[in-house]
Amino acid sequence: MKLNPIIEVARKDMLSFFRSKSTLFWTLTFPLLMMLLFSSMFGGRGAMFTIAVVDQDGGNVSKAFLEDLNSTNVTRLVWFSSESDAKEYVMDGRADALLIVPRGFSDNLTSGLTAELRFYTSEDPQVRTAVTNMLNGFVDAFSEEYRARALAILEEYMPPEIPAGGRNLSRDIVISFLRSFGKPVRIRIASITKPELTSETAAYWKEEGHWITVMLAYTLIFSGMVGAASLLAYEKLLGTVKRLIASPASRWSLLAGKLLGGLAILTLSQLILVLLTILWLRPELNWTPLIIPVVIAGDLASLGLGLLVVELSPNPKAASEAVTTVGIMIQFVSGLYFPLSFLPDPLRAVAEIIPFTWAVKALDGLLVMGKGLESVAAPVISLASALFPRWAEVE
Repeated sequence: MKLNPIIEVARKDMLSFFRSKSTLFWTLTFPLLMMLLFSSMFGGRGAMFTIAVVDQDGGNVSKAFLEDLNSTNVTRLVWFSSESDAKEYVMDGRADALLIVPRGFSDNLTSGLTAELRFYTSEDPQVRTAVTNMLNGFVDAFSEEYRARALAILEEYMPPEIPAGGRNLSRDIVISFLRSFGKPVRIRIASITKPELTSETAAYWKEEGHWITVMLAYTLIFSGMVGAASLLAYEKLLGTVKRLIASPASRWSLLAGKLLGGLAILTLSQLILVLLTILWLRPELNWTPLIIPVVIAGDLASLGLGLLVVELSPNPKAASEAVTTVGIMIQFVSGLYFPLSFLPDPLRAVAEIIPFTWAVKALDGLLVMGKGLESVAAPVISLASALFPRWAEVE
């Protein structure tokens, strides 16, 4: 096998790639825009909900409650003195909900009574569900903290023994009962391989790390599968393939040049996207040399699948359009932007057999979860490379 034809074919493919502005956009710019969008929405880089607030109570407890709520990165509170003005603010679409702290909120809590909040949401069903779940979670956390502080005060002033039902109960027994009554059921959440999820161990689970996987897997779909298919289809339409076949180079030299050019494009786009993502999000990852064979296997599989589609299609233009459409659909069902658990069962079953889903699982397993190569399902190298010479017959 001569070296020059291989290099020339690879060079030709790379020049074609960089001369196409649309290809560069979908390969480099679009995934960065998606990363910026999703990381801004879900990465804690700004308030997700704007809530109008009317504090009719004005007590110390209500102020502490609202200060804690406003200190989260999820909400932005806007204070009003008039309930009607606050409702109008929400109805105009400038806020997602209205929270009213009625009079007596602080007095009820400090007197051992149940305090009440009034909460009005916008009519948008998605916003209503999201903001309601958020506030319920915050109220539960605040209530648990309030109970803990109240019990601490009781412990400080409680006598050693408390008469109850004709007998004396020890101070420890009463405190234990009160603690279990305050929270009768407690659930501890932990990964099988990671320690319990607490504030100290939350650093193991930074969601930003998944975006490195997204950048790598995205290039497999668009720079690899879609890019290889589109380029070969374009060459067939222009008749470039016939001229390549008529050259002295063997088919296997042409195949090697195609794969070499595709790998060079993939590697370059992966490096650019990963470096920019690291600079933007600064994720904590488990860098390991094992990622190299997984990425190379994914690169070869994606290139092979794209070439195979055009090989077996009697119409190169239709094949190019079809593989682009399929690539756009695959990115949303392979675990790039949403967990597979979000998908309905039939769609999830389809996603499980897509090679790019395996690539996402493998990369997340290595980079985010710290697994070994034997514990992840690396993508299988496509057999398309063995069938690639058939493009000479599909004219």
